[in-house]
Amino acid sequence: METTSSAREFAQLLGPLRRAVLKTTRQAAGLPDLSEPQIEVLRLLSNEGPAAPSHIAAALQMATSTLSNLLKAMTDTGLIERTRRADDQRRVDVAISSLARELLDTYDVTSLRTIENFLADLDDHERAAFEAAVPILRRMCATFADTTEHATTHG
Repeated sequence: METTSSAREFAQLLGPLRRAVLKTTRQAAGLPDLSEPQIEVLRLLSNEGPAAPSHIAAALQMATSTLSNLLKAMTDTGLIERTRRADDQRRVDVAISSLARELLDTYDVTSLRTIENFLADLDDHERAAFEAAVPILRRMCATFADTTEHATTHG
């Protein structure tokens, strides 16, 4: 399959776009320097509730050593709380702190407003193209998530 110039450009834009949205959002809301992996962990914990580190690592497709270092930093800054499981004192669950929940809510509201402000500056044709692209990007995300999950569980 031949690589199209738009596929190449899109691939090259993904990282810078994520970082630019994160940086713009942090600055607009006066948020602390939350990293993308920290936001992913917080979002998972916010959506699913307390979880074992092994579950978080698997869900985010992150190496356990990487997650361990991330969780230590997040504990040190008060973003997460670790509690021993009642049924097995050797095991720990991780939960989002109330501070982190507030930060995540602020991040989400500000990120949405930042993107909406950008879209408001587009002309009608550009806005329609963006609206048409969103379902395709959602499908792309689901396809890649399914592919990665399949490889993780069957590879």
